[in-house]
Amino acid sequence: MIEYEELEILGLKRQLPILPSPSGIKIAGFNPVGDMELLQKSAKYLFNLLQNENIKYDIILTTELKGLPIAQEIASISQKNYVCLRKEAKCYMLNPIKTESESITSGKSTYYISQPELLTLKNKQVLFVDDVFSTGGTLINMLKFAKEQDLEIIACATILREVKKQDIMKNKNVFTFNGINIYYCDYLPLP
Repeated sequence: MIEYEELEILGLKRQLPILPSPSGIKIAGFNPVGDMELLQKSAKYLFNLLQNENIKYDIILTTELKGLPIAQEIASISQKNYVCLRKEAKCYMLNPIKTESESITSGKSTYYISQPELLTLKNKQVLFVDDVFSTGGTLINMLKFAKEQDLEIIACATILREVKKQDIMKNKNVFTFNGINIYYCDYLPLP
């Protein structure tokens, strides 16, 4: 029998199945892909939060797959371009560059970016966007990638921040991790 966690995100209720992650930890399975109501509401909230905090970014960076739709929605509202690191090198990618990452939900991943897309990130204020901030593994790897490629990630925006239930703080939608401010809409409580 599958257990579920009811989650409220910006007033929207969702039923999330409790599932084992690749690391063995049970997590509430959050997948925003295709949930346009949630994506649009979250993107608007994050855009306004970033504006209120006076975060100035030129371009958005995300990873495939679950970060892509929220990045696209924020890009649409902010009228900024975005770049997506892909999980496979495609034949249309010119001189793809690869980087490794590891997250609690995906395990180990390899990402690719074409050289022309990488150049669009150079000398820009980059906002990294993802669906959930869990352990920080993805962000740590993106910061390492940015340093190797001489890029500047100035902030991170996510739909959810994963925390233990007892650590949830009301009316707090930003925290600092590895010197980067992480802006988020709501919490994903660990079961």
